[in-house]
Amino acid sequence: MRVLLAVFCLIALAGCAADRGFQTMSAQGEGAGRHAHARLYLSASGPAAGAMSFRFSGLDASRRSIALYSIANGELTIEGTCDGPVLVSHETNPDFVARRYAAGEGFAETLAHRSRGDVWLEPAAETRRCTLSVTPQRAPAYAITLEREDLADPALALFDARRDTCRLPDPARLSPLERVFYAPRSLSMSCEMATGTPRLLGDAIEAFNAKVEALTGSRISQAALDAGDPTAPIDFSRAPKLDYIWLSYLNLRADYSGYMISRMLEYHAARGTTVRILLTDMLMLPLDRALLENLAARYPNLQLQMFRWESDRAPGFDNPLHSIHRDQHIKVFATLARDPSRSRLLMGGRNLHDPFVFDTPRDLSAFPFLRNYDARKQLTLSFFVAYEDFEIEFSGDATVRNIAAHMASFWHRDHDSQLPRTFSENAPGGVARGGMRHFISVPYADGHAQQDLFVELIDAARESIVFTAPFLNLPTALDAAFRRAQARGVEVRVIARMDIEEPAGVFSASLNRLFFEEYANLYDIIGYDPSQRSLHTKIYVFDRQLAVVTSTNVNQRSFLHDTEDGVMILDPALVARLEQVVAAYATRGVAQGTAVKVPLVLRALLLIPGVRRIF
Repeated sequence: MRVLLAVFCLIALAGCAADRGFQTMSAQGEGAGRHAHARLYLSASGPAAGAMSFRFSGLDASRRSIALYSIANGELTIEGTCDGPVLVSHETNPDFVARRYAAGEGFAETLAHRSRGDVWLEPAAETRRCTLSVTPQRAPAYAITLEREDLADPALALFDARRDTCRLPDPARLSPLERVFYAPRSLSMSCEMATGTPRLLGDAIEAFNAKVEALTGSRISQAALDAGDPTAPIDFSRAPKLDYIWLSYLNLRADYSGYMISRMLEYHAARGTTVRILLTDMLMLPLDRALLENLAARYPNLQLQMFRWESDRAPGFDNPLHSIHRDQHIKVFATLARDPSRSRLLMGGRNLHDPFVFDTPRDLSAFPFLRNYDARKQLTLSFFVAYEDFEIEFSGDATVRNIAAHMASFWHRDHDSQLPRTFSENAPGGVARGGMRHFISVPYADGHAQQDLFVELIDAARESIVFTAPFLNLPTALDAAFRRAQARGVEVRVIARMDIEEPAGVFSASLNRLFFEEYANLYDIIGYDPSQRSLHTKIYVFDRQLAVVTSTNVNQRSFLHDTEDGVMILDPALVARLEQVVAAYATRGVAQGTAVKVPLVLRALLLIPGVRRIF
């Protein structure tokens, strides 16, 4: 029954497997400007005292739009004026004729019960500020001011507008892997930066407490974690003063760890910190939305971007299906502190919810506003699988700011194509120093540039390629590159899992098994399936010289559909440490052969190229 249900669901997505192509922002020319889009969440009670300003971006924008979301029970009446022209439109009502209002001219709209972005405000380029009066049905009216962020906060605007010049060394003087590291490419990349001595966080509790320490200056004791009380006191006595917090994940759940982090975010938002949270819209369930949307309505300086691919440049059937299928998969947690020694950035494979922290669910039945995981619901988004994963934590202020500024280029991406703002440009005359570079992949907008990067890395390897990844479904270009590597004598070792207890696990596990069947005679394949946790780490090491720590899986979804990020590292000491992490997985795994079991119906279905492109 589980297989049949999964097959039925797959058929609904198969039509969107092939990209038919559309004009990206780069194809138009960046001079056309971007569409800057924001979400304003409004409640019946209004923002917290002193938090009455919402800021929208106009940075490099030819169009600025603000979607109004209501979390109120009942209607909200909106009356407003702007100091410049504003266009008011209804995105979901084809009969509504958008109207432009002049500077100082009043407009009025009604948001229906829990309206989900139906009404859009589009301030003109010269419009700096709007004032809204919001009147709920059964509560006093309140006012909120909308301000151009890049004009109201010059320091943040300077940070967001950063554009670096990468001085590239002469390729003739570089090794093959160094040439890949420094090569100019269409992939959004930072320039090289120092790695410092980062913390490698394989332990789930340590990784969670690293985030807690970044926000509070303290840790949560093991006893408190075991008790699992999400309302327990949090010690903020040593909390750093933060100017900026960045969270980017596939999802953030309303569970113990998610709620504790949200309380810490509220502490800083109440003190004026700019908080930016980027998540995948389709994976947010009602409790998750309520947790974050209430925070955003109470503190307008805490802004949410719920990623959904909805470009109108894709024709026909592709657009609605890709908007469901394509995810925001970048994993970055960053805090920029006024004391430079307290800035922190974590990145890697983990999401921000309890399965990435605990071996077993916390009992949250006493808290109806939180998710109480049910191990019996493995075919729903309420499933609980404990993950074994990895993050790398950087504490050097310059490195943290470099990566956070690069992430700002994605926050300020073009809403229509999802292409990030250009963050760096290249010029000759550099010296090869090594270090690392951060990259951001939007495969359907940047011409699959991350795939090109990995192909070049594989082709540059001369001795060994070792990696660990939970999902194995090679795109054609990577398959060809790995076969070229094997033919020239490169040792390829793969550490992956076979059992995948997730809603789509029936397909993913079958694809992993088909990979074992096809490649076990070519490569050294290790199956790693610990009893309590499911492997989720993504680390790649080439010739013991260059490593990649990333959110990217070795599957077609990561290289063709989802947004991803990572750091490419050319630092011998750090690469050696990362190689030891991968080797530790291998020593605890079991060598895999070609004899695998895959249900016949799935085997037949997954041999269809269009179907395989989904995963």
